[in-house]
Amino acid sequence: MDKKQLAQDIVRLVGGKENIDNALHCITRLRFYVHDETLVQANEIEKLEGVLSFIKGNGQQQVVIGNQVGEVFNEVAGILNIENKAQSTEELKPETPKSFVGYLNVLVGALTASIQPVVGLLAGGGIIIGLMTALSTFGWIATDSDLYMFIDTVARASFHYLPVLIGIAAAKRFGVSPYVMAAVAGLLVHPTITTIADSEAGLINLFGINFGVTNYTYSVFPMIVAAWVGGYLDRYLNKVVPNVIKSLVVPVLEVLILSLLVITIVGPVITLIASGIAYGIEVGFAFSPIIGGALYAAFFPLLVMFGMHWPLITLIVNDLTITGYSMMNAFSSVLMLGIAGGVFAVAIKTSQLKLKQISFAATLSQVCGVGEPAIFGVLVKYKKVFYMVTIANFIAGGLAGALNLLSYGFAGGLVGFASFIDPVNGITANFTNYWITHLGAFVLAFILTYLFGFKDEKGLAD
Repeated sequence: MDKKQLAQDIVRLVGGKENIDNALHCITRLRFYVHDETLVQANEIEKLEGVLSFIKGNGQQQVVIGNQVGEVFNEVAGILNIENKAQSTEELKPETPKSFVGYLNVLVGALTASIQPVVGLLAGGGIIIGLMTALSTFGWIATDSDLYMFIDTVARASFHYLPVLIGIAAAKRFGVSPYVMAAVAGLLVHPTITTIADSEAGLINLFGINFGVTNYTYSVFPMIVAAWVGGYLDRYLNKVVPNVIKSLVVPVLEVLILSLLVITIVGPVITLIASGIAYGIEVGFAFSPIIGGALYAAFFPLLVMFGMHWPLITLIVNDLTITGYSMMNAFSSVLMLGIAGGVFAVAIKTSQLKLKQISFAATLSQVCGVGEPAIFGVLVKYKKVFYMVTIANFIAGGLAGALNLLSYGFAGGLVGFASFIDPVNGITANFTNYWITHLGAFVLAFILTYLFGFKDEKGLAD
């Protein structure tokens, strides 16, 4: 696959450089924000070699590439001069929705752009934390050793400074300087603020008024809202501040105003809402974990197909940072193995060389926690396979709920096994239940797909 040519073709079919506001990518997709959606030639994009699928959703034009998306994006970035555009507040004006669906798309798009860039760091950190817990449980490393301290600190750094990472990512989405948002987020995790938050009173007196201070390390939503407010503040200040002093005055005013707003209003309110959401999810799954797990595992792949899963990913991160564990992420991990089992059955049964190659590669990607190659390369194209995988995931998800399976880290699939080791108590029944549910999902999906979900079409082998 000629990645440079593919990038050129995609940019042309999305409407050309002039039609593209901004572009970014996640683990498997190119995501474009465009001026005029009518210029996007979806059918032609899907015909390109190297493109698995095309999705329109969340205010974005999404081109599913697969595991080579990073290399293709680099070519796209070269065509669009993406680094300069990322700094341009003029280019990144927020969309003006005209309907409820439009507002919903903008919200989902904002959450997606804010959380996507940090997912890999959180997943990697979670795996390391789990592995270190396992090693200490077996007595292979002492928890009071400098080596353990160092590796554990490295793993937790991304979580501790999560507001800074989120602030930088959200800044690019809302058209405000990433450096301004990093400075504001730095205030939230500054030792002075965390000390006040952890004190008995937990109050800061500003202008004669006492404000409650929360520990914002590990937080997700406050900086997303702060960046949204910052986008409007930036455009207003750039209009009213004289050009002669703009470069000096605007950043300083933005940091001061946004820091004050975050500490006194945005932070406390959004943290309260986020805690309520986390509590609501916990209560919902506790009410009926079997039904909740079954439905979640069965229908989550549908959300992935339409690019609507990122708000749930944001909630999972919120859940992990507030409660320390996530049942929702455990269900996500289980369904990954169900999909892998179904796709592996196709790989074993088919005589079509191209489909076999795609299916084997998608299986490997899926057990590593990346699902789009399997979903768009196989499930979307073979409906019976999708049905069998859905049945298997429904059953496995229900079993995971019945066993109260919990994930203590962000990573899932087989590579995320360490996320199911309790960071406090080490290896418990939860780790055993991880293997029962995950292997069960894989085997059940494989059997159902092999027997009922896929019939190889003779004469199409190549």
